[in-house]
Amino acid sequence: MKKYLRLLGLALAFLMLTAGAYAAASGDSLISLNYLQNTFYPQAVQAGEEAGNKALQKTYDDAKNQLDAVQGGNAGGGEGLYSETLQRRNWSDGQIITLSTGGGFVLMDGSATLVHTGVVVDVTTGTETASGGTLVLNHRYLVGENTAAAVTIRSGAAALGLQGGYTLMDGKSQHTPFYDVSQSDWFYAPVGYAYERGLFSGVDANHFSPGTDMNRAMLMSVLHRLAGSPAAGSAAFTDVPDGLWYTQAVRWGASAGVTSGTGDGKFSPNGQITREQAVAMLYNYAANYMMLEVNSGADLSGYSDLNRLSSWARPSMSWAVSQGIISGAANGSSLTLDPQRGATRAEMATMLRAFCEKVL
Repeated sequence: MKKYLRLLGLALAFLMLTAGAYAAASGDSLISLNYLQNTFYPQAVQAGEEAGNKALQKTYDDAKNQLDAVQGGNAGGGEGLYSETLQRRNWSDGQIITLSTGGGFVLMDGSATLVHTGVVVDVTTGTETASGGTLVLNHRYLVGENTAAAVTIRSGAAALGLQGGYTLMDGKSQHTPFYDVSQSDWFYAPVGYAYERGLFSGVDANHFSPGTDMNRAMLMSVLHRLAGSPAAGSAAFTDVPDGLWYTQAVRWGASAGVTSGTGDGKFSPNGQITREQAVAMLYNYAANYMMLEVNSGADLSGYSDLNRLSSWARPSMSWAVSQGIISGAANGSSLTLDPQRGATRAEMATMLRAFCEKVL
């Protein structure tokens, strides 16, 4: 849209410059080339752009007034939904919002795609938006003439402002409240699984923070909830005092044989949970708490970084690979376990889903 305003400004400037040039040719000594270049021309372009802005706003207002007339100016239900302003609102996974000519919308957080039948303009860049693409955060879109535009929410939740008349199709009955977990993410299903079963919550009301490293206290709290939050044991570690959010979970984990800490009487609750530590806790949960058979194991000789796997973690890692709880990552032509790398929240959700479905 900005390029159209620029062209309109240049056109007006050209007319004004023509008049200036004519005056100069007529012998008006007050008009100089320096004045035309440094004062007259910039002012003319600015005046043109302001006139273009007014024209764009009038077009938008006219379209909105037509929608007002059709909708009767009130927010009804079903086919008569209406939004007066682009106020931020929350929408949920799978909902489809369909707008008509003159409608506008802005995606403020989350993920959404757009399908339309004609022209939708990205007002922020002044370009037309292709049908079937993903909306850009904080860009304002305007639905063109004779066009129906359908916005589909692809994340667990999304913050979207819209203006004009619209219809709404229901989305998924079960979904997460997370802006940062989208249908296109590899961890979408595992995070949904863990959230629906109360194993995981977000770092705040609307963010899961999938790439953030998990710490040891977080994982122990998840396993404690998985066990049904049983009574805690006695104090076991010097760095786990009374009254903290993870105290009961860590004490239960020690009494149930899920964890033996990190040595010297410490649990290291804020320490990053590594991939080998994570599978060891899951292994102990199955063997010591659930009393399940955990003798099966996979051959790990094909992993190029096997030498980085701690000796105490070999039985649990072999078992976890055989159960499909953890898999290696391709690193060029080799396969690696990355045992010392920190496990992210998304990775832990994936491991826990596999653990629940394949072991428990």
